[in-house]
Formats: sequence, structure tokens, C-alpha cells
Amino acid sequence: MNECIICGKPRPSQTIPVCPKCAKSHGEVAGSIHERLEIIGGGDCELCSNRCRIEDSGLCNIRFVRNGRIVSRSTSIKAVLHAYQDPLPTNCCNSWFCRGSGMRGYNLAIFYYGCNFDCLYCQNWQHRFVDDAPVISIDKLLEKVMKKEIRCICHFGGSPEPQMSFALKFSELAIEKRGNIAICWEWNGSGNTNLCIRAGELSSKSGGTVKFDIKAWNESLHKILTGRGNRQTLKNLERMFERYPDVVSATTLLVPYYVDSEEVERIAEFISGLSPNIPYSLLVFHPDYRLNDLPITPKNQVLECYRAARRHLKNVNVGNMHLIDRV
Repeated sequence: MNECIICGKPRPSQTIPVCPKCAKSHGEVAGSIHERLEIIGGGDCELCSNRCRIEDSGLCNIRFVRNGRIVSRSTSIKAVLHAYQDPLPTNCCNSWFCRGSGMRGYNLAIFYYGCNFDCLYCQNWQHRFVDDAPVISIDKLLEKVMKKEIRCICHFGGSPEPQMSFALKFSELAIEKRGNIAICWEWNGSGNTNLCIRAGELSSKSGGTVKFDIKAWNESLHKILTGRGNRQTLKNLERMFERYPDVVSATTLLVPYYVDSEEVERIAEFISGLSPNIPYSLLVFHPDYRLNDLPITPKNQVLECYRAARRHLKNVNVGNMHLIDRV
């Protein structure tokens, strides 16, 4: 049995050196879990809250140094991504309420390689293989949009934040060329605020949604789980709601034992302070990536978290319930 390095009590995962209780007060252990945190802050890159000091490469691996100059794998006309058609209704986090779920046709799912977070439980961890990922031109991707059966576009990954110049330009052209096509975003929400607001404008204009993935409320726990803080995510959600309240939604993955009802209640209180009508989805965890030694979220944890969220919000959903049925 693994022991917490702080209190000596049992800890659920070998990857996280502290128990759930100590994780909420000892965020400093994040440095022993996540790599290269020393480059965060004060750098020239302003695409996200990391503000990396790029001496070799940024934490997303999209920007790097070549011959003494910072270059990017992604620009406004090319990006590192994989795109595919997904039949509607899709398994996206907002399918339980979004307008696309009532349509026939396809969603154009755009999976961006690279991410500004380093989540220990990432369920799309293949995004890290940036060096071997395809580079797609904006014209090539626009060809896919012109198919009449494409009803909506979902930017996800990884996360689109490190490649927002492309994502925004592509979305603008898609709306211009196709007209009635919804633009949606599934992200951690910790990008450049001005770029986030532009994304929200496109979603509002097109009838899409913007889903903020709030990993945890406690800053210490958030740093341990993701290697990053959560304040930019919360700030951007607030700013988005101020400008485009019709597009905002949120999710939280219920990491077993760590993201508990206390975390969910604080998140739900924050969201309800903006509006109790904002859709909020709690996602059942399955073991993956570096937390593959944790179980599927225990049913009692799911129920406690759901009750905590419902005390503050009117529209609460539980996603991935099929995982519990397998236990």
C-alpha cells in the first residue's frame, strides 16, 4: 500500500505522492510530478496562462526554439491536428442539451495536438505526440466543412488554446462560407482572455457552446492534478458569461477520492453565482494515462457530488454513467 509522504496514511495512487486530504494543502509536490514547471511565468508567449519562458520549447510543444528563434508548428493557416466526422448526436460533453444533438448529420471533430495543461488522467493523452502529428492547412480543413451534412464543429484535444490563431481563423471562414454551422469549444479554458472572448463570440453567433473543464476548485489540488493553477479558467468563464451568457457550460471529472463533493460544491457555488441555469456535467472517471491505478469513480462519490451540485444548480448532468454499470 502506498503511503502519503506528508501524513503517512494510505494514498490511492502511486503517481500522486499525497493522500486526498493532504493534496488540498501541499501543492508544492506538483513539482515532483510534472516536468519543467520552472519555465511557467514571465515569458514572451501569451497564448495561455502559462506564459512560458521558451528556452527550448513551450510546455505545449507547439512553440519551440530553432536556430535561436522561437518558431511555431501552428499558424493562422496551418495547425497540428486530426479531424474526422462524428455522427450526430455525438458523445461530446454537451450532447445532453446542445442543439446539435437534435440534428441529423455529422459533427466535424477537430482534435488539436498539444495542451497547456498536463493532466495526470488525460483521456486523450495521445495529443502529446506532437512531433509525429499531421500538419493540416486551413484550406484542406475547409474542404471538409463544405459538405452539407456537417452541422457543427467541435474544437477539442489536447486543447485548442495553444493553436487559437488557427482555430479562430478557421471558424470565422467556416461561418462565412457555410452560414448555418455551429462552432463549439471543449477546453480547459485557461487561454488568453481576449482570444477566449473571440471564440465565445463565434459560438454565440453560430448557436454553439463553450465548455469549460473545471478540474478542481482547490488551487493546491488543481496543481497536483494538472501541473497548473485554475484561476485563469475561472476568470475566463466569468468574462465569457458577462459577454456571451448563452454559450457557457462546465464539466468536472470526478477523479476518485480526490475530486470529492466538497470540490464539486465549491465549483457549483461559483457557477451559480453567475447563473443557476448554467449547464454543469459531472463526468465519471475511468483509469487512464498516469492515473491508471485508480478505479472508476465509486458510485457513492458520484451520488454525493451530484447532490452537492444540485444544491446550487438547476441543470446538472452525470456523464459516462455506463462506466459504473460495468463495475
